[in-house]
Amino acid sequence: MGGEFFLMMMMYKISGEREGCAASRMWRSACGTLVCPGADEAWKQIVDTSASDSVWHSLRNCVAYQAGVWQNLLIKGIPDVMHSAAFKLAIVLRHTPSELTVGLLADMLHLHPQSQDLTAYVLALLTDDEAWCGSCGASAGIPGVAGGMGGGAPLRDLQLFGDCELAVLASSREEYDAHAKLVRAEYNNLTHHNYVELRIKVLNQLAQIPKLYHTPEFECFEAIARENIEREICTLREHLHSEPHE
Repeated sequence: MGGEFFLMMMMYKISGEREGCAASRMWRSACGTLVCPGADEAWKQIVDTSASDSVWHSLRNCVAYQAGVWQNLLIKGIPDVMHSAAFKLAIVLRHTPSELTVGLLADMLHLHPQSQDLTAYVLALLTDDEAWCGSCGASAGIPGVAGGMGGGAPLRDLQLFGDCELAVLASSREEYDAHAKLVRAEYNNLTHHNYVELRIKVLNQLAQIPKLYHTPEFECFEAIARENIEREICTLREHLHSEPHE
């Protein structure tokens, strides 16, 4: 079941278009549903501020991966979230600079009858304490916006958002190793030794979490994710032990 799921997900991702592939389609779908003005210009700003494809947190890597995860869950018949289009906006905006995110939401949703509810919903997903980038340790906080906005999004939606964030941890060995290399490239300012120590610390924090996934749709991937985490920790420790002593 797990292999079939991620095979479908990767097929969705790989068949995407330029400048974000699955992320691009998700953005257009969400904006079309919400009839957002200036959606194309907003997308251009997101593309311009996205990280390089050589690192994990870019449109074509992290965002497209999560977009593919969510799309395939919908294809499989998962019960939808409260605001489906807004949920998709949040997935795309997850690793967009916070100032741009707030500005885009204000500009794009100001004419929508549910603009206040939709904005609160998206920001709740992006600022909830549980919806953090566990695969790298980065925070999702947006300055000036209260985290975990009560009532902005149902608990299940927050949990699904967090589970999609961590989905890559349960990917195949090859996909996980490719993800780990892209995360390493994101910290190329660190020496190899410092990065390995930092990465082990982050992975150990993940390993100590009682439950990585909180929704029934993802619970079956818990063991796979933990196996990948432990395998990377072992590999990194071997690197530390093999380093020459000064």
